[in-house]
Amino acid sequence: MSEFEVGQKVKHFDRGDVEITHGPFTGVFGDLRYLVRQGSGREVVVSPESLVAVPKPPKFAVGDVTSNHAGTRRYTIEGGPFSDGVREWYAAKNPEGQTHKVHADDLSETVQSGPIKVGDRVRVTDDDGGGRFRFNGRIGTIVKVHTAPSYLPYLVAFGDGHGDHGDENGRWNCKAVERVTDEDTHTHEGVTYDLTARYRDRDGDYWTFKAVDGTVRGNCAGTNVATDVHHWCDSLGNAVRKYGPLTRVSD
Repeated sequence: MSEFEVGQKVKHFDRGDVEITHGPFTGVFGDLRYLVRQGSGREVVVSPESLVAVPKPPKFAVGDVTSNHAGTRRYTIEGGPFSDGVREWYAAKNPEGQTHKVHADDLSETVQSGPIKVGDRVRVTDDDGGGRFRFNGRIGTIVKVHTAPSYLPYLVAFGDGHGDHGDENGRWNCKAVERVTDEDTHTHEGVTYDLTARYRDRDGDYWTFKAVDGTVRGNCAGTNVATDVHHWCDSLGNAVRKYGPLTRVSD
């Protein structure tokens, strides 16, 4: 006999989809019973033998872009869902192209949906497929989406976009990008920083940044270790001034 929880969606053999609202409890004849709510809102008492659990739908689908709960790491779902017998997990790729095993309950809901369009803020995940990787990981703005089929469908502008094609402050046709939100980035003195990434300063120390009460602040660590961070000190501007230049690094 299955055990059910309050709030669980289940199926009754002749009442259809219902929701557990109370139970289990002992009925008048000493057997177990549950109180369930039908679609009409009416609640009825039923036996557990008349109920079947409804399989929980997967939290994510292949291609979804999600993040950890702190919002400091972004992942693209590549495979799954899988199960280790206790928890649901996915094969998920980070912006640097490395694939990890990540549990579903460690990830927030998807942060990207719909096709990439002109005006979207994006992170380049494959600049041109030619192995040069000059713009991989850079944040920019979509200024044109080339008509399909196109091997390099996205024209991305970096900085103010006023430089020549291929300049650090210019434009580049890219093979693959992923959408980011304003909360993911911060621009300081013309340089856009990725708040989901980590950076190395001129002393070899590593920085992670996030917005704290309206100011982008950083945490500095002596080693390149991904950990949950609870103390945020220098502003990004101070970090750049005192320890820059800051170089984006992979895991």
